[in-house]
Amino acid sequence: LPSPTTEPAPNGTRFRPYASPDHHVTKARYITSNDPRGYIPVYEYPLNGQWIMLDMDDGYVLWTGIWKALGNSKADIVKIIDSQPDLAAQLRRVRGGYLKIQGTWMPYEIALRLARRVAWPIRYDLVPLFGCVLS
Repeated sequence: LPSPTTEPAPNGTRFRPYASPDHHVTKARYITSNDPRGYIPVYEYPLNGQWIMLDMDDGYVLWTGIWKALGNSKADIVKIIDSQPDLAAQLRRVRGGYLKIQGTWMPYEIALRLARRVAWPIRYDLVPLFGCVLS
């Protein structure tokens, strides 16, 4: 699959995962009342018992999945967000509904910036999401 892009692909999606021979990325669509679309279309794959997700329409990343895949507590996400007050307005919090999509979602560029700071131990497992830019 081609890398994430801001140009719409032939199938209408704007963001697509990077190819990785070590990960099986699938497509899914989760119904939710927390999103104006009524659903969240994602590319997803499991990592350390968590789901790594990329919204295929707008590129938002489920940061909770990455954070917990690192072995961190969900509650610690608040500390990261509090350390960057300009971030709050750009976040989406999904509460209730399907458990798999619950958590903190953030724009692709912000997730990439944070991953460069904290996700070194799982950098190779984030290739489908960010390519090789973390290594």
